[in-house]
Amino acid sequence: MSQDEADPWRLRAALSDDLEAWTFLVDEFSTTMWHWARSYRLTREDAEDVCQTVWYQLRDKGHTIDDPRKLPGWLATTTRRAALAVARRRQRPGDAALSLDANDGALAERLVTEHSSDEHVEVNDLRLRLVEAFAQLSEKCRELLALLWEGRFSYEEVAETLGVTIGSIGPNRQRCLTKLRTFAKVDA
Repeated sequence: MSQDEADPWRLRAALSDDLEAWTFLVDEFSTTMWHWARSYRLTREDAEDVCQTVWYQLRDKGHTIDDPRKLPGWLATTTRRAALAVARRRQRPGDAALSLDANDGALAERLVTEHSSDEHVEVNDLRLRLVEAFAQLSEKCRELLALLWEGRFSYEEVAETLGVTIGSIGPNRQRCLTKLRTFAKVDA
């Protein structure tokens, strides 16, 4: 296995203070991490803070990643945990309103026009149950679903990152989604 195959994102070089490797990592993953954080309905600023926190954690704890090919899964899990922690801190008791900034105006308008008050509460309830259910999944399920979420990685890349066969991804994805629905108490 060549160096590029063993460390396709140049993690080891970045952790050895190679500025070019860090720049590559940040360019490669920042947008996806930001979207993962925003999926927890964080404000733009909170999502940026979460991403910055995850980069610091990678700098401090990246040496514990035994296989550099698992970096996307590690980033996904760490970003989602950090975002969930911020979302829980920001949530006030009795506040079911979404945290929307100016760029989410179209979403807010659609939610208001497409859903009655009762439906709006149900949508928010479902969103919160899914976030909490995702946190209950095994780390392997969270990594798999996170890698597949954006559609950015091919099944081959996901299989290589997770160290599984391509043929196991679909069935494992289905099992993880079934568990997610069960934990969130969502009918199929």
